[in-house]
Amino acid sequence: MLSASRRAALAVLAFALLLSGCASAPPHAGAEQRVFAEPEDGAYPVTIDHAYGSTEVTTQPKRVVAIGWSGADIAIQFGTVPVAQGNATGIEGDYYPWVSEAIGKLGAPLPSLNPSLERGEVDLEYVLMQQPDLIVAINSGITEAEYKALSDIAPTIAFPSEPWATTVDEHIQMMGAALGRPTYAGEIKKETAKRVADVAAQHPELSGVTYLHSFLPSDDGQVVVFGSVDPRAQILEALGLEPLAGTLELQRKAGDPASFTVSMEQFLSLSPDVHVVISDEDTWREAVAANAAFQSWAPVSDNRVALIDDPATGLALATATPLGIDWGIDAIADRISRVVTETRGEGGAS
Repeated sequence: MLSASRRAALAVLAFALLLSGCASAPPHAGAEQRVFAEPEDGAYPVTIDHAYGSTEVTTQPKRVVAIGWSGADIAIQFGTVPVAQGNATGIEGDYYPWVSEAIGKLGAPLPSLNPSLERGEVDLEYVLMQQPDLIVAINSGITEAEYKALSDIAPTIAFPSEPWATTVDEHIQMMGAALGRPTYAGEIKKETAKRVADVAAQHPELSGVTYLHSFLPSDDGQVVVFGSVDPRAQILEALGLEPLAGTLELQRKAGDPASFTVSMEQFLSLSPDVHVVISDEDTWREAVAANAAFQSWAPVSDNRVALIDDPATGLALATATPLGIDWGIDAIADRISRVVTETRGEGGAS
């Protein structure tokens, strides 16, 4: 729980900001050109339900702080650039390339950054300093104590049910409601589906090809497999790939989660036409060299592995946000297509 002393410190800081005039004039306000799309008619007030209760948004937010995974991506998709977000992880630089490109097109300043807004204990003092009028933590792991403290700063929207388990569709729907563009939320989904369908039409060779998407085997011989309900798996299937019957059976036994862990024995019993894995070359080579069984697995020994080794492209698939998919879908399809084309006629069975 948040300590009484920390709550008191926040209250003192808020009072100090008020006395200094920061509450009415955020830091660097004169140099800022905030960008936010106009809301749809009748969008406000709106009440949004989430795991810690419900939050009412009465007017269009103009200073949004994004906490958690991909919140900034999706807010920007709606035309609202957050004032603050977490640092991008897994790539060089602090912003995903599709985020910085989209912000550039909108003509807005880049959000300020704080690592605690991506994952970890949220720096409440930092959030307070941003003078937000809305805090979105829709795909995050904030605790109930953090939620209450954040709500003392500004209206805060938490995840719908479980931490770090918000689907992309849920994220889009909740963000659209919060930012006053609920109808556009549906349009975003249609636009993304059309973008992927257009790429699929350019790659008919992917149709009907069976795939398995997973992490590399861990040191203890376990493998995390992505099920057909995972957003990244849904993108692959929208390109025309098909899940293995064996994978679907293991997914069903695990309770149909987005991802699930299988033993090495179970993993090796599966033989897709193509194994899709996100990894850099060095890590991939080390994983193959360290595990003789994995090395002899048919998709590996037959070179039926679509290794997505560009970090940004891998993250575009992993986040599966509309902005990220639009940015990376061509490279993803091209990489898988090369493997399928080179190994045509060598596919495995479920």
